[in-house]
Amino acid sequence: MANEVLRAEHDAVLSSLSTRDSTRQFAHAAVSFFGSVVLLGTAAKLWWDFANENPEWWMTAAGLGSVVLTYSLVRAAMGFRLHTRERTQLGRLLELRRSLGLDPA
Repeated sequence: MANEVLRAEHDAVLSSLSTRDSTRQFAHAAVSFFGSVVLLGTAAKLWWDFANENPEWWMTAAGLGSVVLTYSLVRAAMGFRLHTRERTQLGRLLELRRSLGLDPA
């Protein structure tokens, strides 16, 4: 009976670890960070060239770059939080595998 409960918990933890959500969050963070660097670089170039003539151009690019940078930081924080949860689940999975005798010693 105890082995059946442990096996059910093992299968549940294994299925939850089958998709690494932290990897997706880190990928979103990396792509959006790159986009924010491009937008902020564009804003700097527009400021350098057209600071007095058309200030709304560089302000718009800087605003968009800041929003995308904030999005990137939020995604990275979510990725780190999910990564710690996945590491905890992985530790529990290893304990279950040892107690069930699934891994050779």
